[in-house]
Amino acid sequence: MRGIVPQKVKGFRDISPNQNYLRQFIINRAEEVYKSFGFSRLDTPILEYAECLGKYLPDADSVAQGVYSFKNPEQEPVYDTKGKEMRDAENKVVMENHYLAMRYDLTAPLARVYAESLWQQHLRNEIQGKTNLFRRYQYGPVFRFEAKLDPGRFREFWQMDFDSVGVEDVAADAENCMILSTALENIGLKRGTYRIKINNRKIVNGLLSYAGITGAEEEMAVMRIIDKLDKIGAENVAAELGKGRVDEVSGAQIQGLNLSDNHIKLIMEFIKEFEKLGNRKDVLAKLASKPAAQNPIYKEGLDELEKIDTILASLGYDETVAVIDPGMVRGLGYYTGPIYEVESLQTYIDEKGRERRVGSICGGGRYDGLVENLLGVKVPATGASIGVDRLAELLTLTGQTPENQQGAVIIVVFDDNLMPLYQKTAADLRKNGINTEIYYGAKRGLKHQMAYADKNNCPIAVIIGEDEAKKGTATIKNLKLGKILADKIADKNEWKAKVQKEVELSCLAQKIKEELTIENN
Repeated sequence: MRGIVPQKVKGFRDISPNQNYLRQFIINRAEEVYKSFGFSRLDTPILEYAECLGKYLPDADSVAQGVYSFKNPEQEPVYDTKGKEMRDAENKVVMENHYLAMRYDLTAPLARVYAESLWQQHLRNEIQGKTNLFRRYQYGPVFRFEAKLDPGRFREFWQMDFDSVGVEDVAADAENCMILSTALENIGLKRGTYRIKINNRKIVNGLLSYAGITGAEEEMAVMRIIDKLDKIGAENVAAELGKGRVDEVSGAQIQGLNLSDNHIKLIMEFIKEFEKLGNRKDVLAKLASKPAAQNPIYKEGLDELEKIDTILASLGYDETVAVIDPGMVRGLGYYTGPIYEVESLQTYIDEKGRERRVGSICGGGRYDGLVENLLGVKVPATGASIGVDRLAELLTLTGQTPENQQGAVIIVVFDDNLMPLYQKTAADLRKNGINTEIYYGAKRGLKHQMAYADKNNCPIAVIIGEDEAKKGTATIKNLKLGKILADKIADKNEWKAKVQKEVELSCLAQKIKEELTIENN
């Protein structure tokens, strides 16, 4: 007989209260910045029709790869390219169990939202001229079925996006970099501990076009391999562009693109030349000196980078904040122009004593073709995303987390006969805006109750025994202050006099508020 083993699904995790607090702290701080730039919140479903999400994941050739996808149990109509229900020879509506997919990011669902709005406008004959500007932010979980799970990587993780749809001006891309910088510093990262790397897909497209690599699929395949540079190194990138290689860890054979030696040499020399990133102006000048700069796509990308640089420089965002990295391409297939990625420069020591970095914590770029792929209408768009869980991991590993969330005031339970009094006391405290819980554990010893309070970061314990109940009083114990004074006061009686006091029940709420004020100061 098959047994039940209580365990998590592989690649997923349980999030503790402290982890949730850290995640919400990041979201709240970033949300302040997003709102200050004029973005409004929008939420989309976790499930989408697979056809609407598209095929844009790194290292995935179809929507079935890298995505949690399954057939809808409900049959629905099939539509033709004009949005009309298809009918069979007997004039019956063709029905099908469409494929559904769990969202793998928050950008593709946004494109669906905008395309759906355009489609409704089209049906009402309301579309005139250029499309409308729409700016939104969103946060929530996304899901990717990664076959190989590296340490610290999960199949469910949170992102926090902001996007501008219907905007052609690359000044919006410069603003995106400023938003990322402002948000990270509002969260607590100091300038100089992170770096925004900026590039333009058109530079890479133009370089490949100059080399004679013009097919969209081949271009994307090359970019996906270049995107692995930080993970596998230059030698393995060159091997995958060529005849392939054998993975050192798994021993698996990785197919290559079989590019010519000349093509591989051109790409690798281009990457190597920009390994050391200096002054943005110098990098731009070097890009302009390349023979590929005669290519119109390359030139357009260079002009856009120069505009972004001018805007950032004019507002004081120098190389301590942002650099131009021509070797950075980003793996998602929908980017069409400026791209940016934020890497942490901070290090931590892992369990084996090795100095390591978390790596990329934010990313984004321009995706002018995403809505067009759904609806056939070209809509320029740009945006970026903070990897909430990756950033939380960075803050944790480098000791930069905010103080854990304060728990509720706890009412210690000694006597079941006093439960009505405990309940009334808790209700009165809540009416006065004080979060309060009653201890309901089976282990009633004071030691167990204090251990529970400590684990849940309770700031104050309220003790009402039979004697206190008769007198109409309660003993309040400032647990947080007690921890602070434990290392400073050796005399137990002196410590107790400062930490513990008896008060009238009628004054309990006011006294607790005063104690909370003392400990917060």
